[in-house]
Amino acid sequence: MTFLVTGARGQVGRHVLRGLVDAGLPVRAASRDATTLDLPAGVESVSVDLTAAETLDAALRGVTGVFLYTQRSGVEDFVTAARAAGVAHVVQLSSGFSAAPDADTNPIARLHLRVERALADSGLGHTVLRPGALAHNTLAWAESIRTRSAVALTHPDAHEAVIHPADIADVAVRVLATGAHQGETLTLTGPESLTARDQVAILADVLGRPITLTELTRDQALAQRPAAIPEPVLAVLLDTAASHVGVPAEITDVVGTITGHPARTFREWAVEHRAAFADPTASA
Repeated sequence: MTFLVTGARGQVGRHVLRGLVDAGLPVRAASRDATTLDLPAGVESVSVDLTAAETLDAALRGVTGVFLYTQRSGVEDFVTAARAAGVAHVVQLSSGFSAAPDADTNPIARLHLRVERALADSGLGHTVLRPGALAHNTLAWAESIRTRSAVALTHPDAHEAVIHPADIADVAVRVLATGAHQGETLTLTGPESLTARDQVAILADVLGRPITLTELTRDQALAQRPAAIPEPVLAVLLDTAASHVGVPAEITDVVGTITGHPARTFREWAVEHRAAFADPTASA
């Protein structure tokens, strides 16, 4: 029995990897270039491209459970290889966007839905995890806060149920280890509804210094679009935020029910990651 963790370098994947190791379960870490992974002692690694069928057989050999994160086309090759390898359970990291009313046309949701539907049609035992807003997305603010004690945001009063990546991982580990919740889609959230303004205030408190928040217009945000984010994706993010202004986010207790511990707060995440936002010129 071996568990394959794809995206082992990612914010969630590395927590899944550590959780399985801590549970005493055999783990194989997968990445496009496994030679660059920093892994716990005794963890096997494998280089795999989920869109390249020729890399899958070795990665899946002897595997009974998979933590799957992919938004790429070609998931059908993975499904075929997983069936042939006798994989019993796939836990997919999807997105809360998959539940949106416009999911079939939403450019973010479509990527995740393609994988969800391939698994649903595969005959494989599978569980879908749909987390909401990810706490580590605020790392996009880190440079601005670190160097200027300022951040510029669009719709800072939009609400999100921000979730700690370790909580997503804890659910994934529990589901993989027990084989439970097959055929289910689990909506995961943090324990509180927070606005971006709230999150900035928490970071300021943790850092012990004020952070100036400037509100951007939609046009300004689009004009300043990071190259890594396609314009249609940014437009969806802006529209979603606009619709959540003044609307508290839905909270679920799935994390607590499955893991037996309460979901971690954004403040806990901020304390753990304060170094990423800390002023590099400040004295120790």
